[in-house]
Amino acid sequence: MSFPAALAARFPAMAPTCNAIAKPTQSLEALSSELAMSRFQYWYRYITTYGETRAKGIAQAKIVASKMAAPADLTGKEVITGLVCGVHIYGAFTIGEMLGRKSIVGYSQGKKVHHH
Repeated sequence: MSFPAALAARFPAMAPTCNAIAKPTQSLEALSSELAMSRFQYWYRYITTYGETRAKGIAQAKIVASKMAAPADLTGKEVITGLVCGVHIYGAFTIGEMLGRKSIVGYSQGKKVHHH
C-alpha cells in the first residue's frame, strides 16, 4: 500500500487530497501557481479584514472583563472552560521553557570550575 493510500485509510477526511497525490491531474507548475494565488488570497483577506477581526476581539475582551469583574456570577461551565484554557496556556509556556533551555529539567550549569 502506498503512503497516500495508507494516509487516506487512516484519515478519511484527507482521502481527496491523497487521491490527488496518487493520481495527479495537473502539472507541478499549475499546482505552484494555484498555491501562490491561494497565498495571495489568504493574505489579502487577512489584511483587509483586520479591522473587523480586531473589533470582534475587542468585543470578546470586554465580555471576558465583565465576567472577571463579577466572579460570583460565573457558571460552572465557564469556570471549567477557564481552567482548561489556563492549563493549556501553562502547558504551552512550560514546553516553550523546555525548548528554550534545551533540557527538560533545569538550566545548564556549564563547566564546573574549582578555585583554590
